[in-house]
Amino acid sequence: MQNNICGAGLSVRPGKPCPRCGTPGLPVNVITVSSLVVDEKLSRITGDSYHLCASPECSVVYFEGSGNVLEEKDLKVPVWFKRHAGPVPVCYCRGVTDGEILAHIEKGCCSSLADIQRHTGANTGKECLTRNPAGR
Repeated sequence: MQNNICGAGLSVRPGKPCPRCGTPGLPVNVITVSSLVVDEKLSRITGDSYHLCASPECSVVYFEGSGNVLEEKDLKVPVWFKRHAGPVPVCYCRGVTDGEILAHIEKGCCSSLADIQRHTGANTGKECLTRNPAGR
């Protein structure tokens, strides 16, 4: 069963391997890449075919065929599956973190996904292409 919360359940199909760790990449739209890269690194976006490295241990987030890579430090947002500490983004469109959801559950105001969506707005946005690092 695949979870549909903001990019969760990424299924990595065989694609171009990450030049750093060799993990097969997940195709991602160049619009996603250019929307999330810090302004100082925009000039490094030269290709039109980017992939997302799905390895939690690798610092590379995006790469393209020529070997050009963009790392976590080059992005405006943290990457949910590469984070090891701090609040983990659950819904990039609405800015909802795992901590916010847990707080609503602990307060007793949420006991289902529908409750969480009503109270936090998670998984109700439409800007995944430009706000979620996976573009989904």
